[in-house]
Amino acid sequence: MDAARRTELSQWMTRLADGDREPLSAALACLLPELRRFTGNVLREHADADDAAQRALVSVFARAHEYEPGRDALAWALGIAAWECRTSLRRHARRRDGAPLPELDRTVDPHADPEAAMIERDLLAAIETIAGTLAQDDRAALGLCELDQPLAAATLRKRRQRALVRLRQVWSRIHGTR
Repeated sequence: MDAARRTELSQWMTRLADGDREPLSAALACLLPELRRFTGNVLREHADADDAAQRALVSVFARAHEYEPGRDALAWALGIAAWECRTSLRRHARRRDGAPLPELDRTVDPHADPEAAMIERDLLAAIETIAGTLAQDDRAALGLCELDQPLAAATLRKRRQRALVRLRQVWSRIHGTR
């Protein structure tokens, strides 16, 4: 989205925060493609991405009164979408095998610009997605969950090496890069 369009979106969100409902359709038309693009990049599954984008959009407009004028409205909306993606990933992980993914360190520098924070959240979501596709033994070898039994150092190193190979294969299949 170009700078002029972002400024326009921020103005619409400011008006919505003040209770004016006239710019609702313009803000909707502007935000929906951006939210769909973002959730599609994070979730990769079309149906889940569309659902997360719609939930994020509903949340954005339900929380419009919380929007602070002067903030970047797109970054604010993408932050809400990131939480919807995280919720969707966790729901998907619970459906898969009942073993939740470990909590990743999600601290973001409060002084970082919104785009850097969005990129960091995208990467963390991608890592959670990839980790959720690995077998329990691979996740244990990578330190993402507890080992069933203590292993000798050499055995653990070899398992970790094989798990990393599988992790790279999944990453390449999903994201196309190493």
